Amino acid sequence: MPKIRNISPVTSKLVIDMKALLEEFLLVKEADGLSPRTLKDYHYHVGKFIEFAGDNSTYQQIRIALLKYLSLPSSPRYRNIKLQYLKAFFNWCVSEGYLPANPSDGIKKAKEDYSNIRHIPLDSVKKLLNAPDKKTYTGLRDYCIMLIQLDTGARPSEVLNLKLSDLNLEAREIYIRPEISKTRRGRTLILSPLTVQALSKFLKARPHWWSSEVPLFASEYGKTLTSHSWARIVKQYSEKAGVKITPYGLRHTFAIEFLKAGGDPFSLQRILGHSDLSMTRRYIRLSKDDLHEAHEKASPLNKLQYLSKRAPRNSIRRNNNFV
Repeated sequence: MPKIRNISPVTSKLVIDMKALLEEFLLVKEADGLSPRTLKDYHYHVGKFIEFAGDNSTYQQIRIALLKYLSLPSSPRYRNIKLQYLKAFFNWCVSEGYLPANPSDGIKKAKEDYSNIRHIPLDSVKKLLNAPDKKTYTGLRDYCIMLIQLDTGARPSEVLNLKLSDLNLEAREIYIRPEISKTRRGRTLILSPLTVQALSKFLKARPHWWSSEVPLFASEYGKTLTSHSWARIVKQYSEKAGVKITPYGLRHTFAIEFLKAGGDPFSLQRILGHSDLSMTRRYIRLSKDDLHEAHEKASPLNKLQYLSKRAPRNSIRRNNNFV
């Protein structure tokens, strides 16, 4: 557990304008090249805390308010997200000399519930892939988006913001540009022959007069599909197919199938675009759970144990026949 620094009585009573610090922090991070989405998340989470604690507070008041704020009822996952953004903000405040120490020092992350990560059975995935009408532009587009998510584990927002120039069918690759990646790190993802074949067909149906700025998987009017609209589309296909699947469920399924097939966690971390291995560990745990379950069903010893339990009854019956 990190040690909490001793704060002098004088320093702890200095009033800090948290709202002004947040504005400066966001400007600095924007200059550093953070994505608009990440900036929006910082603005929301830090802003919510400031609203809870008050604009002008002393270090001691901020510390107490933070403990109360993180004690509010919420899921462990959401609590950890709040702590993550606030810890980063306070670290910056300390580095700039605005705070004597990080108020979040010593506060541990909550143990998360991984029930939001869902491994979709492959027969359900097949039903979903059969749902789009591949004779239409939108149906073929949606089919290709699903294939890419299942093939690479890319985030929905990353796939929806791909451009034609990010696709290299000859090399069987797509490139996730830094500006569309959640972690602001570009990465190259490999495509299977089946996905390449579907994309080749899709490119023939895609309007050739669209400019290079039009997203690869645009709407019929050449507009960018939002993550919200894509979630709605997948929900409609799921209902049609009689399954329950979300866009992130496709990403989760790729990750768990990758590990079950013998893929190593470090490669998975790079493929999924995780900034550290802690996020990837969620999938490792679930893949192990699946292996335990599969082992229980498949182990010959379990079957032998079942047979040995039945043996005495058979012996009794045989003995009874001789009486």
